Amino acid sequence: MSLSPPTLPGSVNLVHVRLAERARGDPRQREVLVRLRALDGPPTWRAAVLALMVTPGSGLEREAWLALAAAPPASPQQAAQLFDDISHLWSSRRLPWFEHFARLLAPGPVAQRHELIGAARGLLTADGVVSSMDQLRWIALRHLLAGSAVAPPAAAATEFETMDRQQVHAICVYCGFLSTLVPTPEITFDPTGYGSVSQNWYDTVTAPWIDHADVPARQGYDIDAALRALRELQAMPWLLRPMLVRSWFDAARALTDGPLLHPGAADALRLCCVLLDSPVPPELGQQYIEVDPARI
Repeated sequence: MSLSPPTLPGSVNLVHVRLAERARGDPRQREVLVRLRALDGPPTWRAAVLALMVTPGSGLEREAWLALAAAPPASPQQAAQLFDDISHLWSSRRLPWFEHFARLLAPGPVAQRHELIGAARGLLTADGVVSSMDQLRWIALRHLLAGSAVAPPAAAATEFETMDRQQVHAICVYCGFLSTLVPTPEITFDPTGYGSVSQNWYDTVTAPWIDHADVPARQGYDIDAALRALRELQAMPWLLRPMLVRSWFDAARALTDGPLLHPGAADALRLCCVLLDSPVPPELGQQYIEVDPARI
């Protein structure tokens, strides 16, 4: 696990545009946020991170989480309250809190971070089904706990459209993996996840290189191939990474019926921003309500 410090320049502000604070008119949501802000110390932050990784509605994953969380210093009652609070978070708040708690744990001992990564893997496999989103969240957790492993900020050595064949191939492999999550599960009618909408998205985001590089046919790459490709993307000059994310978002938005992306697609793209140390496109940021550090 790399323990290198983040390489993003301090002058870059990764603040996302906020939605209106609807919680002011929702007593239940307000109470949940008060309790989450009161969580203090690595054991409760760890439990919260794992709870935010549980697939909604998965009883087996919930049981696995309880086995991990309902231990000293937490009581079974405290664990149950925390899980109930997490389950009632709006989708616009879940990823910001996931990132917040993971970053709080990042300065901790290496052994504890390794243990958390292993616990998360066990949790996600508890029901025998590991989705692409599960895999993406787990990769993001490793990244957040380890510190940045991407290339330092630098001017783009090449134009976006003229990247070398190795970089283009890596982008295509990662886009093949990502296409099972973007543009949106709700309009991908093929239940296998390889329907025409996902194909259209893939064709759009790989179009800049179709004339000068070997763009492979879209495939449902496994997580190992996606990870190898991601390392290539993380080595790209910093100025190119936001351009890449922007192209993914624009292509998804063009294929989405409505003002916002489906929450699952939005989460996938936000996690990609985390993994590439890239600012979130402002329009995507509007779908989230960030954790306010001043109130923690």
